Amino acid sequence: MKDKLLVLWENEKLQSFVKENKEMLIKVAASAVLVVAAFFVFVATGSGDEESLAKEQAVISEQEPVPIMIMVDVGGEVVNPMVVELEEGSRVEDAIKAAGGVTGNADLTEINRADFLEDGDKILIPSKQQDGSSYDSGVKGNGYSLYSDSRININTAGSEELQMLDGVGPATAQKIIDYREANGSFKKIEDIKNVSGIGDKTFEKFKDDIRT
Repeated sequence: MKDKLLVLWENEKLQSFVKENKEMLIKVAASAVLVVAAFFVFVATGSGDEESLAKEQAVISEQEPVPIMIMVDVGGEVVNPMVVELEEGSRVEDAIKAAGGVTGNADLTEINRADFLEDGDKILIPSKQQDGSSYDSGVKGNGYSLYSDSRININTAGSEELQMLDGVGPATAQKIIDYREANGSFKKIEDIKNVSGIGDKTFEKFKDDIRT
């Protein structure tokens, strides 16, 4: 009997507490519902943001073109003569900078630093002589070597350039290249007569137009 009265008293106390704090309990319950709802909304929104971000990154990756690279040989009066890797569309000035810039003895008079480069080009910066004039080459690109004295270097010229010489056709030009590869550089211009097909008469035609 005592236990039943105790339970009844506790129930009445609980009921009284509920009646007296009804508004507070409603607010607490409402707040709990809002918290739970906000949590699910946050989770759902966060997932969507991650998916959207992933899609945006994928689109950006597809839109960004992969640059085409070219290789250019830079030599002569530069700080670090070397083969440099540049983006397609680069200019001679870019190649010079990639090689550390020019030395104090460089002569850029005949160098077109704004010229565009192609894969396999060679840039050779000439030096200043004591009298201030230049020697050696300027730029070699697409098989052509440009020299300040206008002569063709038979040790570095390509087939097309060699064919600019009087009496030298495609076959003879290839023989000159093959000879260089087999025997090394020509020591003097007369050594070109060691190439099959080039005799004294042919040599006389272009001797003033070549150098080593």
